[in-house]
Amino acid sequence: MAINKIILVQITALGLLFSQSSILETEHNLSIYGVGEIKSVTEEQVCIFCHASHGTDQTVLWNRTEGSTNYTLYGSPTMDSHTLPPGSHSRLCLSCHDGTVALGLVRNRPYPIEFPVGMDKIPPGYRTNLSENLGDDHPITLDFNPHPTGELVCTGCHSLHSGTNSNLECTSCHDPHSNVYGNFLVADPISGGICNQCHLMTGWDLSLHSTSTNTWNSTGPDPWPYTEWTSVSENACNNCHDPHGVNSSFWLLKHSSEEENCYVCHNGNVADLDIEAEMAKISSHPVGNFQDIHAPNEIPEFMDDHVECSDCHNPHQVTAGTAAAPYIQGSQTGVSGINENAVYVPGAQFEYEICFKCHQTTDVGTQFYVDRYDEQLSILQEFSTSNPSFHPVVSAGVNSNVPSLIAPFTVNSIIYCTDCHNNDQVDTQGGVNGPHGSIYAPILVEQMVFTDYNNESASIYALCYRCHDRNSILSDTSFEEHNTHIVEERASCTTCHDPHGSYNNGKLINFNTDYVTPSMPQGLIQFNSDDTGGECYLRCHGKNHRPKRYGSW
Repeated sequence: MAINKIILVQITALGLLFSQSSILETEHNLSIYGVGEIKSVTEEQVCIFCHASHGTDQTVLWNRTEGSTNYTLYGSPTMDSHTLPPGSHSRLCLSCHDGTVALGLVRNRPYPIEFPVGMDKIPPGYRTNLSENLGDDHPITLDFNPHPTGELVCTGCHSLHSGTNSNLECTSCHDPHSNVYGNFLVADPISGGICNQCHLMTGWDLSLHSTSTNTWNSTGPDPWPYTEWTSVSENACNNCHDPHGVNSSFWLLKHSSEEENCYVCHNGNVADLDIEAEMAKISSHPVGNFQDIHAPNEIPEFMDDHVECSDCHNPHQVTAGTAAAPYIQGSQTGVSGINENAVYVPGAQFEYEICFKCHQTTDVGTQFYVDRYDEQLSILQEFSTSNPSFHPVVSAGVNSNVPSLIAPFTVNSIIYCTDCHNNDQVDTQGGVNGPHGSIYAPILVEQMVFTDYNNESASIYALCYRCHDRNSILSDTSFEEHNTHIVEERASCTTCHDPHGSYNNGKLINFNTDYVTPSMPQGLIQFNSDDTGGECYLRCHGKNHRPKRYGSW
């Protein structure tokens, strides 16, 4: 019987040596014949560093002393499962990979097997030394519970080798005896192959981060320093995440600043357009001002003041799809928002819902460039369809007569927020679409001067002239004294008009109080409109209107 056991052990060892790809040709061969950088200077046996045929745990013939029991475990604000201390199979791996136990310290030898000086343990700084801090590594020993949103179906991990229990272990992803796929992985990791067996992300298959064939142009930092793959689609999850030794607090992101995970590709060296350069312009969404990682489950009503790339883009669902106003573009797929009724929506359908998420009130992410008579309490409210006038972002406007509109715009048109707030080079070849940054504040696609006493030109009011014909405006076709106000008195468009909307007046009238003061003796700043025209009570540019009557619009 004893002879049979010895034969069985020998056959088992031979099977491990020559199964799939031989362990002899991997870094787990720590003998003097090993191919890796770390190996013994005296030991010729291969299996002894992990296994022994006698006097060991008979389940796996284990020959090592376990490592630390004082591990820092992974956690995140969106984690539904519970992380427990490493299980039995993971502890076997960590007996080498936490860097606390000598590689040559085996149970069936009276003295540790000799290694070169400084190599008796996996040295600190090596990616294979996970240390006792497992908080920056993919969680192990998870309770498997299907994620209620379907974003993470942990039961999928059961298709991987997970040892004798139902929990995720190191051996769920790594086979210590086979290196067919590199890094001892149990499945081909290219294009997220191993990640997708557990992480079933909504919309991922159509996402640009899953399908893009863009490659790195070898300029700037290497976006994929730890893989041999050369395209976005091949790196897939590895574009942003690293299962071991990441720098961020949560979600295994490669970089602690959220935008840096985007810039490594969106700097013109992988993605076609340079978003990083746009964000450096004088007016931008200041993602660099906030260091916290964005939480995918946060609700705008309760979140801290911040802006990050993923407030507007879901990297797992982003596509190249186009749409017409007010519907979202493919780049905004899967992003939450606030609708026109100030109600949170987990998946925005309309672009303005994403903008309202931050710009619904004056205390979050809003800077005003004009002091208005009717105080601007909420940008969301300025676009309310119950207002007497508003720019047609949420719905078509209420004014049935706007002769200055340039085709194809009509009084029934709906526009995007980004028709005005966008990159100043969006109209030129290679321009980046979206409100990332502009040389014109506040992130305007073209210049708009907010102050008076400037000589009218096509350039200083270029933003308005994108939709409203300059000749029509200056010939008084729309309003009988446009030319007088704009050319002769050199008043800005924004001195009379609020481009978002007006709570109390038609024609977007909401006066700039830097130039408009109460009329005398009435003490009024007021605009009244009717079917035949309108009248103003105010003082402006030294003239007292008490009231001033205007003809038809």
